[in-house]
Amino acid sequence: MQRHWLVTLQNLSSSGRSWDEDVSGTLLQDKQYGSVNVLPGLKGDIHWQLSAQRQGKAFRLHGAWQACLGRECSRCNAAFDWHLAGKTEREFQFMARHGAEANDDDEQSCEYIEHPGELNLIDVLREDVWLAWKADVVCSETCQGLCQGCGVNLNVDDCQCKQDDSNNPFAALRGLNLKD
Repeated sequence: MQRHWLVTLQNLSSSGRSWDEDVSGTLLQDKQYGSVNVLPGLKGDIHWQLSAQRQGKAFRLHGAWQACLGRECSRCNAAFDWHLAGKTEREFQFMARHGAEANDDDEQSCEYIEHPGELNLIDVLREDVWLAWKADVVCSETCQGLCQGCGVNLNVDDCQCKQDDSNNPFAALRGLNLKD
């Protein structure tokens, strides 16, 4: 792990700190930090613009990231590059000392961390990508998918199967004109 991505919030200067970098795909897949394939299909690096700032007793991380992952379309099963973008919005506070209670409003808007507030920013980025993950993605909004009869990819070929839906009780609805 590169020390560059480890931040101690207690040592953060009043002016904060910023990053505008490509995070290596190799670093994100580092088995030292988990054997799970954390970002399946990751193609290349993830570009991340991030800043960390002190705001009173809180520390705020905010920024944006962009990634490209190899996926399969949920409609036509074709492989495509899924371009994904997201935001990093986190707020941290140090845990209260000596059993002091935290404010309920603060609990919903920030995460509590122990002194000195060591953060692994790679874990933050991984989590943001996981949260942006979608189970069903399509190669394009105009994707026609697969023919339910013969299975041909309708984006590439015309369907040659002849479906007889005359026995379908809803077939009569095709003749209705519902326009005013």
